[in-house]
Amino acid sequence: MADYHELNHLPQGQGEYDERLHFAPVSETTSYNGASIEDVSQKGLDKSMTAVAYEEVAPEWPQGPQKIAPKGYIWWIGTVGDFILSVTPVAFFVIAALAIQLEGQPTYYNKHGENLVEATKLAPTIYPIVFAAVASRFYKILGLWSTTRSRGISIGALEQILGSQSFAGSLFRLFSVRSHISLGIMILLTWALSPLGGQSSSRLIFTTIQVSDSKALVYYSTTDSESAFSSASGLQVASSATNSLFTSSLMAAEGQRRSTTDLWARPRIPRLIDPSNDDWQTIHQAAMQEVDYASLIGIKILGLANYNATTSYSLTAEATYNDLDCKQVQSGASVNETLAYIPADRWTTPKYYVDKKNDTTGKRLPGYTEPIGSPDNKRASFFVTSDYSTPERTSGGHLHIMFGSHEGDLTYTLYNCTLRNVPVEVDILCSSPPGCGAQRVRRSKSPQWDQGDAHSPFTLEKPVVHNILVNFPFAAGFFDNGSPTYQSSIDNYLRGITQFPFKLNYLSPWPTNITDEAFSKRLTLLLNTYYYASLDPFTATDSNYSKFPVDTDHIMSQPVYPGPYLYSGYQGASMVMVNNATESTRREIYGLNRQWVTILILCTSILQILSLAGLFLRLTTPAPDILDHASSLTCENPYIPVPKGGSAIGGPERARILRRMRVKMADVRPDEQIGYVALVATTGVLDQGVDAHGEVIPTRALSRWKLYW
Repeated sequence: MADYHELNHLPQGQGEYDERLHFAPVSETTSYNGASIEDVSQKGLDKSMTAVAYEEVAPEWPQGPQKIAPKGYIWWIGTVGDFILSVTPVAFFVIAALAIQLEGQPTYYNKHGENLVEATKLAPTIYPIVFAAVASRFYKILGLWSTTRSRGISIGALEQILGSQSFAGSLFRLFSVRSHISLGIMILLTWALSPLGGQSSSRLIFTTIQVSDSKALVYYSTTDSESAFSSASGLQVASSATNSLFTSSLMAAEGQRRSTTDLWARPRIPRLIDPSNDDWQTIHQAAMQEVDYASLIGIKILGLANYNATTSYSLTAEATYNDLDCKQVQSGASVNETLAYIPADRWTTPKYYVDKKNDTTGKRLPGYTEPIGSPDNKRASFFVTSDYSTPERTSGGHLHIMFGSHEGDLTYTLYNCTLRNVPVEVDILCSSPPGCGAQRVRRSKSPQWDQGDAHSPFTLEKPVVHNILVNFPFAAGFFDNGSPTYQSSIDNYLRGITQFPFKLNYLSPWPTNITDEAFSKRLTLLLNTYYYASLDPFTATDSNYSKFPVDTDHIMSQPVYPGPYLYSGYQGASMVMVNNATESTRREIYGLNRQWVTILILCTSILQILSLAGLFLRLTTPAPDILDHASSLTCENPYIPVPKGGSAIGGPERARILRRMRVKMADVRPDEQIGYVALVATTGVLDQGVDAHGEVIPTRALSRWKLYW
């Protein structure tokens, strides 16, 4: 600074130590900007009072020589703090180790996992704070240590190191100093590890689903079981239960009728788009309509012992359904035209269509019937009959069904339907929720039932065909004696009134917009639903999948299974199928992001090295910590009135001792054309400063327009 040489090289006798003031008195001949000290003193303060005031500013100033950084309680507190800071990164190693240990463990009731998840939520906030504390301390100590080496360090490198207290500070110092670029880039890369480590600490673990498979035996009700309509014994009771199941299914909401499961969560059997194709057909529930199923009633799956929210079963079931291909043969036909299509020598059930009131010609008219358990002359709005006993049928031909809908005034619309039995293989998945549902279906390649089998499909059981067709028109109720004024709900559904089929509608002509394909699908759905309801009408609503009323041990002791198994049910003998299934147990476990664990360990390792290196340098560096402290600017400053000595005092201790001293950056040559910038002690009075001897000197605020030396 301007007068440094003058103030530190005074003639002998002018720099003697003043025991009272602890200041070196200035020469009377020394001038500041042409003004004597006496002139300046006239402006406000007595010299002796000023010296006493600044003596009070630094009452703790050392009274003689001392060691560098004496090991007082302040030093020990700082050392303990540095040691704690140096071991803090270990916590992130622990987090990484716990995450590795947690991999594959279930999340359910896992307190350690819950605590670790909470810790990883806080880690992105804590990690940058710890990193900043460790890295900034390291670079500050590194800069101080570098100055103690015998060869020293360049100013550019020192500025780069001391300015690296944050990423932004390092970047700014790199551009402002523009020296030692490689060192600056290395420092920036170090600071870049802070956000990377913080993010990695929050991404260590995640939750995933682990599925473990095992083999299991399941049982399902086959569609080729014995129907309750196979004999007259208990037929009235079976008919009542069957009608209830059928009506409940038809009354279900339209959305439920499109579901893959029925009202009792049993899987429905989908219809094949092309029964002649053996390829798998995938089931897309959102696109399924109710007529895309073979029946509104599904098959019961039994023996799912561990059926719950985390365990599912996948199995393949064999089933059959009756597929009808119907063609309209007449519409609005009279009684005689209608009777021409159902001669008594061809159709098996003409005796049930009798108009006893008007039977004067011996002809039997459709529309009148005697359902099981009802008085004579109960009427329906439609009839169905078959050609079961014809020579063509008995020789192996397909069964044909004649459907007739009463339009009123003794006119009918007739459909002739060819019935084919379609065996299918269905892949079923049972999970909770939503239940068991078909995933895909294809035509079965298993051997077909023979005529002599005890339990065979619908088309091979004459009593079943007979009783089903007789009672089907009355499945949803029948009308009183007399003329059938209203269409039945089944008739409504077949006419296209599918949303509200139970709405009362008077008999009317058959709609002209009903295609043969649409009618075939609807009649297939309803007729199969009625038939499936008759297979197990008394236990159909039992939804307890884990309860299975058969001797499981006996089944497993058989030499060959899977396959059919006959057991005694509530109404005689019934049959279930035994099959292998895959039991899949799903559980939520913790997964490990190995890449992020690697990044965290790498970043924390570098952080740990910086912390330990910083601790080592702090304990072994003898230089006082005067770098990067504003109080260090007061050392040997001719414009700062501090006592002699104190060269071993570090910046923090100096700042504490001089904490009451006021300083400012000002022009110490205010009256000259070219000024001089210096850090000056001040009394707090405008345009007044104090030099190293406690003398008041004039100053002036810095100006952008003035030149300074």
